[in-house]
Amino acid sequence: MPIKTKRIHLIERNDKITKVSDQVWESGDWSLPEAKAKSLLGGSILFHKKRAEPSYFGGLILNYRIQDKGQKKGLVIFTFEYRADHRMVLADKGWSKDMKIVMKE
Repeated sequence: MPIKTKRIHLIERNDKITKVSDQVWESGDWSLPEAKAKSLLGGSILFHKKRAEPSYFGGLILNYRIQDKGQKKGLVIFTFEYRADHRMVLADKGWSKDMKIVMKE
């Protein structure tokens, strides 16, 4: 299955990705508006160590939730299904800090 047009590329340096079940994972917490997180449902999430390197992990976004307490209150956590074809994907220019969001090509 090809990478979905709408996608989010993230620089993941802190190993915050956690396994939920067999092929389902959570992304760790990220600062972005809930409306943007909602718009990415059904799209792709791709994790990189550096901007210029291809993704090392990723999948299809199934859902998201918002942290509701503590220091991380308001941060978005994506739930996604791992897909092998989401590895080795480059994300060209257009990064904003540790994130690049593509809604259409």
